[in-house]
Amino acid sequence: MHVDKLNSREFDVLVVGGGLVGMSCALALSRQGMSVGLLESRSGPETPQSSISGQDWDSRIYAISPSNAEWLSSLGVWQHVDAGRVCPIAQMQIFGDADSSHLKFDASEAYIDQLGFIVESRQLEQALLAELSKSDVSLMSGVAARSAVFSENHAEMHLSDQCRLEARLLVAADGASSWLRNQADIAISTHDYHQMGVVANFETELPHDNVAYQWFSDDGILAWLPLPGNRISMVWSAHEQFAKSMLELQAESLSEKVGRQGGMTLGALKLLTGARAFPLRQQTAATLVKPMLALVGDAAHTVHPLAGQGVNLGFRDVKVLAETLCARGQHQSCGDHMLLRRYERARKLDLLEMQCVTKGLSGLFSHSGVFVRKLRNWGLSLTDRQARVKKYLMNQAIR
Repeated sequence: MHVDKLNSREFDVLVVGGGLVGMSCALALSRQGMSVGLLESRSGPETPQSSISGQDWDSRIYAISPSNAEWLSSLGVWQHVDAGRVCPIAQMQIFGDADSSHLKFDASEAYIDQLGFIVESRQLEQALLAELSKSDVSLMSGVAARSAVFSENHAEMHLSDQCRLEARLLVAADGASSWLRNQADIAISTHDYHQMGVVANFETELPHDNVAYQWFSDDGILAWLPLPGNRISMVWSAHEQFAKSMLELQAESLSEKVGRQGGMTLGALKLLTGARAFPLRQQTAATLVKPMLALVGDAAHTVHPLAGQGVNLGFRDVKVLAETLCARGQHQSCGDHMLLRRYERARKLDLLEMQCVTKGLSGLFSHSGVFVRKLRNWGLSLTDRQARVKKYLMNQAIR
């Protein structure tokens, strides 16, 4: 990885956004022999940190699918993640708001080792940085982009430090409020859930046995995700007023409330990290591509966190984009619009399925009507008895 301060640079691909999806995109395309720049406006570490405190658990965690973990391994990234900070998911149990409504997914039933892996955001960031530091990717951090100009054969980025960057393809990986997407005049459609996701980590009295739990109720959707040892990460998606009230609770009160909502399944809870909250919105870009531009990750789409698929979708974007560019003709530019349309078409079905499922489930379980409540609880129990349906759902989750 090179840190550049030149006034003018040319690249095959310039990735804008240095988050997990942006870093993985830069690394994957560099491995194909392309010249790649990575632009991140925030000042960040240029080399991986040497250590992370054993007690300092990041409240930003991700459930990484087995196929994405395998892909990260192929890039040399997963090997840098501290195995002691990763927890495999052996089983997932889902409960409705009736005692009889229960759905269980078990890795052994699908003849796989695990349903996924729970890992902290910081661990993935450091692992990606470790591999990027050995790559030919040119990192430009701590400088803001001022404008993006698209011409017939290339795109130009003008930065706040007077630098000019030229590329055959720009990749927008700069998040849900993407600056680059806005520069390209790509519209977005937004569905506001009027909910917030509250996250925090807890120590548990009883072992979780690598089981992830999820409860649907009138108070929202509560998820407990297993961390190494007797620890869990909580994500509680709830209406804004309820979520804000949780942020005002003292540590003991919050621990008690979260424990009761989960039926004291893991005994008493003890708060490890302070609660944080973020608004929940589903967002879809009108198009994923334009000539010399491709959108990936949250710049292209956001979904409700109930399925834990946000970053997995982003990684799948990058995989498909890399495959598409690798298959281009010998004299075809990586910014060719017809080529990029192949990437868009390849991603449409996956994105549509995930957005429909998450939006539908969220709407179904936020409805307080008696008939709807009976229907959703019956649906959970029925699904649990349908082996083929469960296998299909598990296959979708582990992609």
